[in-house]
Amino acid sequence: MKRRLLIISAIAVALTLVGGGVVIARAARPAKPDVPTAEVVRGDVSATLTASGNTEAGITSQLTMPGAAGIVTEVYVSSGDRVRTGDRLVAVDNTAARQQVDAAEAGLAAARASLTTATQTRTSAERAADSAGIRAAEQTLHNAQRAVADAQDNYDLVVKQQAQLVAAAQDQVATAQTAVNADTKQLAAAKAELAGLNPADPAEAARIAELNAQIATMQMQLAADQAALATAKAALAQAQRTQDAAVLQARSALSTQRGVRDSAKKALDQQRATVAVAQQGPRPGAVDAAEAQVAAAEAALDQARTALADTVLYAPFDATVSTVSAVVGQPSSAGQVGGSSGVQGLVTLVDPDVVSVLVAVAEADANGLAVGQPATVALPASGDQLTGTVAAIDPASTVEANVVTYHAAIALAGDTSAVRVGQTASATITTASVSNVLKVPSSAVLTEGDQSWVLRVDGSGESKVPVKTGLVTATETQIVEGLQAGDRVVLTASVGGGAK
Repeated sequence: MKRRLLIISAIAVALTLVGGGVVIARAARPAKPDVPTAEVVRGDVSATLTASGNTEAGITSQLTMPGAAGIVTEVYVSSGDRVRTGDRLVAVDNTAARQQVDAAEAGLAAARASLTTATQTRTSAERAADSAGIRAAEQTLHNAQRAVADAQDNYDLVVKQQAQLVAAAQDQVATAQTAVNADTKQLAAAKAELAGLNPADPAEAARIAELNAQIATMQMQLAADQAALATAKAALAQAQRTQDAAVLQARSALSTQRGVRDSAKKALDQQRATVAVAQQGPRPGAVDAAEAQVAAAEAALDQARTALADTVLYAPFDATVSTVSAVVGQPSSAGQVGGSSGVQGLVTLVDPDVVSVLVAVAEADANGLAVGQPATVALPASGDQLTGTVAAIDPASTVEANVVTYHAAIALAGDTSAVRVGQTASATITTASVSNVLKVPSSAVLTEGDQSWVLRVDGSGESKVPVKTGLVTATETQIVEGLQAGDRVVLTASVGGGAK
């Protein structure tokens, strides 16, 4: 019995010593400071972006020429005009386009003739007609080449003459400036001498009177020379404007003639090819080839007619003309430079029946932007808050002060009668959202490579738990796998901080 008590006592002491060792070991580890945690909850996660802009009267459309640029020949509308769908707005020079249509029609006629005779041998009359057609095409090309040479000579002459006129005007400015400088110097010298004389000295009275007269004369001469200088500068500015316009017109004429020449060369090549095929006589596949030529010529004619139609800008919808930047005699591309985005239309149309907000979206947010996304719009001046939908996104970026943005139009819903055009607006656009999902603060999620994880907290401490995430925003992250509602996770988690 005594031995049994001793054994029990020894075991108790040993346990006490072991327990004391554990206590000592735990006490030796630094106490872990409290860290903030958050509960895993179920709710909605929404990704949003914010952008600012201004309200606009309806849908605004900045229109440019649907085809190639050219010299504006007609402007059919003015600011404030009401237009309907299909009304003409602006027209550009269609000379080259009409010539392309003529060439395409000639090519189609030749292709159809080739199809008609694909199975027939060429008669002597037909061969003579082939030769005549080639000679006519050659003559057309020759005439076009001469026209290009004449246009080139005219361009060179215009450049030379305008440069001479500008140089002469610059010489006039330099001469007038020299005269003004000389007058100023003489006047300063006379005034300096006058300042050094004593009006009370009778001996200097005559010189003072003489200097006063000279100064009056000099001031009149200076005024006259300054007026001449201003006239010379105005003449120089006018000469430079005339130079720009004349050179532009000559360059446009040269470009047009080159287009005519190229069309004539293509027509000649096509005529020669058609004759060569026709004179070979019927052979297998000849009809198919002729039909293909007709199809190609018809397509070319359609394209040429489209290009001709595209020399006129038509209204795409019923609207009111807001601004017109097209100017008769100027290139249509000149009306497209300006505005905060660097580009504006020849004609700007506004549909007054809809109120919208035009916002500038940061480049980093633009990839998530899409038509149809919901938005809330705040108007700070009135305190109103409205809803809307992204209705349009500009495919081209806007660069201002080296900052890239993309313009988006938000169509406002509901009662917009109190909204004034041009009001400052702040928009919050929801780019993505999920409902009734598990979520945690984004600061609780860390990522290593392709794996995301959190530090889950329970009664035994912290444990590193891999998770699968869904929608991630700056503040909240959707948890698809790895956690349950009610779990607690560490905020500001670190890779080595207490994970087990």
